[in-house]
Amino acid sequence: MFLEEIRQNSARLGERPALCAGEEQISWGALWPRAESLAARLRAEGEGPVAVLGVREVWVPAAFLACLIAGRPYLPLDPALPAARRRVLLERTGARPLTRADWEAAVPGGRCPAAEAPEGIAYLLFTSGSTGVPKQVAVSRRNLEHFLRWARSLPGVAGTAGRGVLGQAALSFDLSVADVYLSLTMGGVHTTLTAGELGDFRTLFRRLEEAGPALLVGTPSFLRLCLRDAAFAPARLPGLRTVFSCGEALSPRTAGQLLERFPGLTLLNAYGPTEATCAVSAVAITREMCARPLPIGRMGEGAVELSLEDGEIVLRGESVAPAYGGVYPTGDLGHVENGLLYFDGRRDDQIKYRGYRIEPAEIEATLESLPGVERACVLPRRAGGQVRGLTAFVETGQRLRPEALAEALARRLPAYLIPGEWRFSASLPLTPNGKCDRKRLEEQMYGA
Repeated sequence: MFLEEIRQNSARLGERPALCAGEEQISWGALWPRAESLAARLRAEGEGPVAVLGVREVWVPAAFLACLIAGRPYLPLDPALPAARRRVLLERTGARPLTRADWEAAVPGGRCPAAEAPEGIAYLLFTSGSTGVPKQVAVSRRNLEHFLRWARSLPGVAGTAGRGVLGQAALSFDLSVADVYLSLTMGGVHTTLTAGELGDFRTLFRRLEEAGPALLVGTPSFLRLCLRDAAFAPARLPGLRTVFSCGEALSPRTAGQLLERFPGLTLLNAYGPTEATCAVSAVAITREMCARPLPIGRMGEGAVELSLEDGEIVLRGESVAPAYGGVYPTGDLGHVENGLLYFDGRRDDQIKYRGYRIEPAEIEATLESLPGVERACVLPRRAGGQVRGLTAFVETGQRLRPEALAEALARRLPAYLIPGEWRFSASLPLTPNGKCDRKRLEEQMYGA
């Protein structure tokens, strides 16, 4: 099992760094003993989820490991979340909060044999919910084991074993499952990019150079950001061998630029929902593919069985979270050409933005709870086929300030759910059945 692989890596790799973030690191030799000590404390306390209150910090993935050893599901929670939302998630899960102070108190010495419960829950995540409230997804240890076995078989991944792995995604985002656990099970050196590094090009590229990753896991938005600077090149990153791109659509232009900038790079375009453990399909992109929309996988080579039913991508297999009984209709539309699977959009209004999955209904419901808002509709702003931001259409009879609405939302929703553009009117257009006419609003937005 993957936990035993991590334990063995800790025993054999000694003082080599296992986890890095900013100026901090945890060595392989210290990782398992400290995680086991915290696990012993968690197991002695009882059962139930543990809310890890940290993000982009070196101790956070070590705390995840402690929870797995103890046999308690972990819930990654960003302390920057609005207090009201944090409170809701803690109340819904009944999770015991765990902070950096708990980790620092975990002096090696506690004994806790690793839990052996493949059907037990490994972690909990909350996604934006179509009903207007966050949706909980519980991923089992068996799901995680299956994902790792498949991911390690992908082109270009096995060759990065024991080397640097860099993760761009926040540790509260399910894409981080790929970089954290691939690194830990393959004996690598995992680097988490901090908020400060992501906010400053000079600092970012210095960290990239210092980390020297062989495997980079990130969203297409992050890759586009890096490609804006000529410093993102083999001269600064000579060891980069594989890029695992997931979380949103990868454009042919971004893929082509990346492959041109890094000759010989293996670029994996991956696809999968949170409900099926990070990713379920991937395909190595070639420069020849970049003349048209890119495939998201090869039929018959996924972590699960992929099929099309009335044009919808349906998943069946061991990566699918237990709540779905092994079958998950994704709501994503697709088609197959020459054995390759292509993404054709959504059946519903769900949006992928900067790697996050967004249900406009959740933002709309929160907006409509605010004074003066009679009705709301949130739409994506697109350019070049990519989502570039969110626009909120608000029906109101009052003079409302966008800044005030944004501030009110920020007290209840994560930053990525806050619209950047606002439009107000006395009435929003309706369809014959009384719903917001999103098509007409889109025409207004683009001046059609």
